[in-house]
Amino acid sequence: MRVHSAPWVLTGGPSTPVAERGSATSNRGERDGAIADGAIALDGNTLLAVGPRAEVEARFGKAERLDAVILPALVNAHLHLELSHMKGWVAGGEGLPAWIQLFVAARPRTREGEPEQAMAMAAEDLVRAGVAAVGDITNTLASLRPLAEAGIAGTLFHEVFGFAPSRFEASLAAARAARAAAGAPPPGLRIVESPHAIYSTGAAALEALLRGGPGSLHLAEDPAERDFCATEGGGAFGRMYASLGAHFEELRVAGRSPVAAVAAHLRPHHLAVHCVDLDDEDVALLAATGATVVLCPRSNSYIVGRLPRLEALLAAGVPLAVGTDSLASSPSLAPLAELALLWREHPAVPAARLLPLAWNGAAVGASHVGRLVPGAAPGVLAAPFDVARVDDPFEYVVSKFGGEERAFTWLARQSPASPLTPDSSDRSSR
Repeated sequence: MRVHSAPWVLTGGPSTPVAERGSATSNRGERDGAIADGAIALDGNTLLAVGPRAEVEARFGKAERLDAVILPALVNAHLHLELSHMKGWVAGGEGLPAWIQLFVAARPRTREGEPEQAMAMAAEDLVRAGVAAVGDITNTLASLRPLAEAGIAGTLFHEVFGFAPSRFEASLAAARAARAAAGAPPPGLRIVESPHAIYSTGAAALEALLRGGPGSLHLAEDPAERDFCATEGGGAFGRMYASLGAHFEELRVAGRSPVAAVAAHLRPHHLAVHCVDLDDEDVALLAATGATVVLCPRSNSYIVGRLPRLEALLAAGVPLAVGTDSLASSPSLAPLAELALLWREHPAVPAARLLPLAWNGAAVGASHVGRLVPGAAPGVLAAPFDVARVDDPFEYVVSKFGGEERAFTWLARQSPASPLTPDSSDRSSR
């Protein structure tokens, strides 16, 4: 058994509104999930207790004092680990349709063995960044092994593409065969069928995949998606299909906006990723669905030159998480670096509202990650101090370990407490 104390212990979990940056602690030494002069007790990786130091020491003995913030391990709710070898290969700044065309042209440069080596290194980088659970987008399932070997939990969203029905059915059959060959994922990881985006999946297929259970959907990443849904010619994506001789009009999902086109099919177990091009009606629709919006601001800035409407999403009560996207569009896989960008660009939003976006383990099927709950093994981090005193632990973690991408010290690793529930199970048999 080990007991650690620190000037601050952050307990994680959902965000509680905070009036302003740097607001004072309460008389009990607690503020928005922060315990001043707190402590934790651990048995291996399992958390036995968390609370004020005096109370924890009274039960478990003298604590080892750490000059640090103790906090739950983090969640990267959207990445593409299998694209890690493409870091720096694809130029951004011209919008999503242009980026996709450059991406497709660059991918054949891949050399044998290159993706596997890059994935292993990227998984190690996730651990250094304090990540214990992920929502990983995969076409090949090749990321399953490096994630498992790194001790990371979460969900692999196995994408099924296809605009024309025949292509979708062939893609679906191939995906299910690949999952059958891969066998059952290791404890803590699950694999689910998932669509990619409204511009890559026909309307009937998109509805069927979303109806099937948990899934992740790239949504409203670029204004070109709105044109695709709402205009006769489909805008830039329509021209892309026309150049390939494809007839998309009768197969596409249509609506006033991408969000309006799919809102009826979104449920709380879905992830809506990016959500940059939103108007007020879109924000209200997303809030009504209960789906979690995953923000990837550094990728959005790189590809589209825009950031999500953070304050509008927070005000509407939309469930939020944070992701990095792939190394093909983001400089690292550190979720706190994403939050540091949002913190700089939205000075009215305190770090205490932002950090919980990186604790949304439930969004990726790892509900034990992101909260310090006795009896669980969520993964526990220490963020060492480089100053004499820290008045706002949330701001310190976001600014130093996000803005400077410092490596965390692991006090305990995550471990799933029980098998995944039927609602979050693998759908490979479907």
